[in-house]
Amino acid sequence: MKLDNFPNWAPSNCFGAIKLVSLAAVLLCSTAGQAVSLTTYRIYLDDNNRTESFIVFTRGTQPEKCDLDFKHFDFDSVGKMTMNQGTALPANAADDWVRYSPRNFVVQPGKPQTIRFSMRRKPNTEAAEYRSYIAIRCEDVVNDPVASGKDNVVVKDRVQMNVKPLLVQNVPLIIRTGSLNVSASISDVVVGGGKITAKLNRSGPRSIYGRVSLVDKKSDEEYAFTEAVSVYPETSTYAFEFALHADMPPLEQLKLKFTEDENYGGDLTIEKSVK
Repeated sequence: MKLDNFPNWAPSNCFGAIKLVSLAAVLLCSTAGQAVSLTTYRIYLDDNNRTESFIVFTRGTQPEKCDLDFKHFDFDSVGKMTMNQGTALPANAADDWVRYSPRNFVVQPGKPQTIRFSMRRKPNTEAAEYRSYIAIRCEDVVNDPVASGKDNVVVKDRVQMNVKPLLVQNVPLIIRTGSLNVSASISDVVVGGGKITAKLNRSGPRSIYGRVSLVDKKSDEEYAFTEAVSVYPETSTYAFEFALHADMPPLEQLKLKFTEDENYGGDLTIEKSVK
């Protein structure tokens, strides 16, 4: 399965735990040191949907200090993700297209914090898609490490330091201006070794985001799926696979299907027979 596949150098991220969670669900991604969670894992804005918000909350017993900033990542033709190392903003960066508030806050137990986003109005702009990542960094607030009696207090030469884990969650921000066309197809379907492998191909000036599934042609029953598939404009192909099981119908009765998530600006549906 694939969401946005953050590399191992990231301090921490929760995406691997939410690939099977529906959009309506509250995401509970945390580390042992923090209990901060988000109610979304993607922000989408366009000319018809200019405002959006999500909630940050803690399931812990002590406050969490958080701040928001932007990060930028690049993708190659097959979807490999790397951090953008440029000193200037990428041409497709969404930073200048959005206002958001607050940027720094403390989440108190039982008092969630709402983060609001709004798309800036810029006249006479060309149709395009912009992308950045909202980096949300949170850490425990400890007023008196010595009094707390925690094991993570280090005393060296009478200097007291509180060592706290830092949680960083990266949320994709997608902004589209104007109408952008995109096309997609499913190809290279191979059956063997107890599985089905295939490729989702994309072309055009915007990304696609949705669900790939293995479906019964007659009943539309879904036997397997991959949630939250993102294929960005730099990427032309996304490879996926599904395991075959004995309780599935014959291959002639199965099809592969990709459906864009209409909540994120897409209405594309494509299908391909398995055999």
